[in-house]
Amino acid sequence: MTDVDVPQVADPEVAAIVRAEVETRWPHNVSGLDELVRYGLVPFGKMMGPWLVVRSSLAVGGDIATVLPAAVGLECVQVGAMMHDDIIDSDGERRSKPAAHTVFGEPAAIVGGDGLFFHGFAALAECREAGAPADRVAEALTVLSRAGLRIGDAALREIRMSRGICPVDAYLDMIADKSGALLWMACGVGATLGGADDTSLKALSEYSDQLGIAYQIRDDLMAYDGTRAGKPNVSDVRNGRPTLPVLLAHERASGERQRRIERLLADTSVPVGARYEAMAELVHAYDGIAAAREVSHRHVRMATTALEALPPGVHRDALMDLTVPGRLV
Repeated sequence: MTDVDVPQVADPEVAAIVRAEVETRWPHNVSGLDELVRYGLVPFGKMMGPWLVVRSSLAVGGDIATVLPAAVGLECVQVGAMMHDDIIDSDGERRSKPAAHTVFGEPAAIVGGDGLFFHGFAALAECREAGAPADRVAEALTVLSRAGLRIGDAALREIRMSRGICPVDAYLDMIADKSGALLWMACGVGATLGGADDTSLKALSEYSDQLGIAYQIRDDLMAYDGTRAGKPNVSDVRNGRPTLPVLLAHERASGERQRRIERLLADTSVPVGARYEAMAELVHAYDGIAAAREVSHRHVRMATTALEALPPGVHRDALMDLTVPGRLV
């Protein structure tokens, strides 16, 4: 078992720039709403959102200085969503420390997540002062807002899928809208601010959707493959969420074992540890891990293909690097 999540995405240069910007905006002695904002942001996670903003902009001819506020803003929006998710899922840990709602209480954590959202929008607006044309800032705001609504719709579908089995295709559609839109939020904002044309935007949209599916499957696998993700590995079982390894094991199982999986998802009375152990045994018995990993790699290949429409260069290569198994997926 490892002690950390998959490796940080951001390279040292981007990570250092974003960290410095966050420390300037929210130093260690802040109070009030900003105390919750800083608690959510620090320590940093994979920094995937900020990195994708920067790299997507550079890949289409943009520059770091113009998109730096947006990079910080994306981290704010995505951390705010996680702060709310931890309340919805009753998860007590995030980034290997107590979740905000366990420290400040649920009402304060809800307000803290809201504050992070508004800091994100405010930071994006600052890109105009940093040199981005006003029309690009407006279009980036549209990308951010539409992606957020897409994520919200997917989150509701995920909640309604709980406690039962759903078709694999329905699950993949849901995570494309949940995790794919999360990555598109970053890629689309960065590319739009960088002046991307329609061909590049379409390429990054397809890339982010396919990579997002693969990334979510990787997250699903962490509950069963021995990787510690900085949050409880029993969360999906506790909430009755039918993740891809479970769904694929269910497809392969005998009738009685299928019913056993269904009962484990629906049950709320047996201690969660016992339910998790039973589910893990079934996932392993019917090769749910290997099958889910193969689906993930299939979507990774499609993400790689999508990037071929971008101008060649080091920044496109960096985006492609995320599709290498073991890097992010």
